[in-house]
Amino acid sequence: MRPGRHAQQGGVSVCSALIATYPQPFTAVNHEAARAAAQDLETIASVLSEDFSLTAHLDTGGQGAVFGGYYRGASCALKVYFPGQVERRVEREVVALRKIDCPTIVRLLWAGDIQLEGCRLPVVATEFIEGSPLRQSLAGAADDERLGALAYDVSLAIEALWNRRIVHRDLKPENILIRPNGRACVIDLGVARHLDETSLTAHGLTWGTRGYMSPEQARGVRQLTCKSDLFALGVILIEVALGRHPTGRDQGRLLSSALHKGLPAGVRGCEHEALIKLLLQPKPYQRPLPRAVLSGLSSYSQLSE
Repeated sequence: MRPGRHAQQGGVSVCSALIATYPQPFTAVNHEAARAAAQDLETIASVLSEDFSLTAHLDTGGQGAVFGGYYRGASCALKVYFPGQVERRVEREVVALRKIDCPTIVRLLWAGDIQLEGCRLPVVATEFIEGSPLRQSLAGAADDERLGALAYDVSLAIEALWNRRIVHRDLKPENILIRPNGRACVIDLGVARHLDETSLTAHGLTWGTRGYMSPEQARGVRQLTCKSDLFALGVILIEVALGRHPTGRDQGRLLSSALHKGLPAGVRGCEHEALIKLLLQPKPYQRPLPRAVLSGLSSYSQLSE
């Protein structure tokens, strides 16, 4: 069957008209029925074009359902977003992915929308990453080599985003996939902030995950830079080194614990201790730029070639 009339192929973005023409009004019944339909593999397969072949329902989260399959013969992960207030953020993720060509950022294959139960739902297909979320590998402490490889790959992604003046704003273990060769890949740019665009977050509020936000992000600073993402990377490196979050994802404790002055036992003395302390400096200007981090970790560059 043919895709929805607003669907666009070849990796193009969800058009602005999608937002302006979203069906009105939404009812609780429409939402509930659309959410249920969005999680059914056969239903989704029936409304996509013949370019797609879905094989499995992989996961369902708060924003939508994820399916595995193929797009024009290439393995893909297809996310169908539930109805609600996510359309503009989906559009931004698509725009961001179209601009980026980086081996440690997931690659966009297609974006468009489908119609289910009277609701038009955004759909994004990206390359399927063989591997598992970093979150699943936190059962035990990591060695220096693994920490260095992770720091290099995520810093490479942060730099690629910042070259386009984009800040991810939600780096955490769930948004980093580890390929079988050990290389990391950053996913989920749905809350990324483009500095040349209007914020989608209300003034005085912020968007991100507690326990990983930089001091300036937690305060609701609007003009974040790549230094905020680097702070999150510092927290992630401690979590990977320990096998647990240093403050149990308590944002208040994270900001008051002065980790930049003294890392937890189990991280102190590791090869990357000095780097982690720099990443966790409370002021953005005290943290290095991604290029400086990459230079210091150049021995790990072969992982991202």
